This record gives sequence, structure tokens and C-alpha cells, in this order.
Amino acid sequence: MASDNIPTVDWQDGRNAGRVKFQVMHEEPVVLMMPAGMDWSVEGSEFGCKTDPDSGMQRGCEGGGLVRKLAELNDMPKLNDIADACEYASCRVDIDPAGARIIFHD
Repeated sequence: MASDNIPTVDWQDGRNAGRVKFQVMHEEPVVLMMPAGMDWSVEGSEFGCKTDPDSGMQRGCEGGGLVRKLAELNDMPKLNDIADACEYASCRVDIDPAGARIIFHD
């Protein structure tokens, strides 16, 4: 999924979690920029991810479970609000550890 025309939001210690949750609840794609040093050590296959052979990104992952796991690994409780929205909207996510971003889409 290309993210060229998708709005980008910075995590800013969770201050923008509500904005991302709104986008996800309305089934609108959004890119969430995460802080440097984020722990991305999730097992992609557990969340139905497909590994992009060129970039190594995990794509098409089940959003709610994956975002909830990232919240747990990184002690970011506000990510759980976004995970709830993902479950509600049945959204998929791509994670890009090299670019420190989570891409939410359908």
C-alpha cells in the first residue's frame, strides 16, 4: 500500500492518539510516526502479516492485536485506544520499523 496521499500524524507521547483513533474509526487510512527506539519485536505471522521481500516491512497485519502487542511491548497505553478502534473497524496495518511508522488501512 502506498502511503503518498495518506495523512501522517506524529505520536508525540500519545497526544495524537485520539486523532488517529478518529481516522481509524472512520475507516480512513493514516500513518502514525512512532518514536525512535520503539520495540518492534512482534511475530508478524501471529497477526497474519506478510513480509514484503523488498522492504522487509510486515504488511496486511490484523490491526487490533498487533497494535495492542506494540502497546504492551512499549508501555504505551494510549495505543490500546487505537487498537480498540482497529478491532471496531477491522482495519489492517503495515509496520515499518526502519521508518518508525505504523500505516493503518482497510
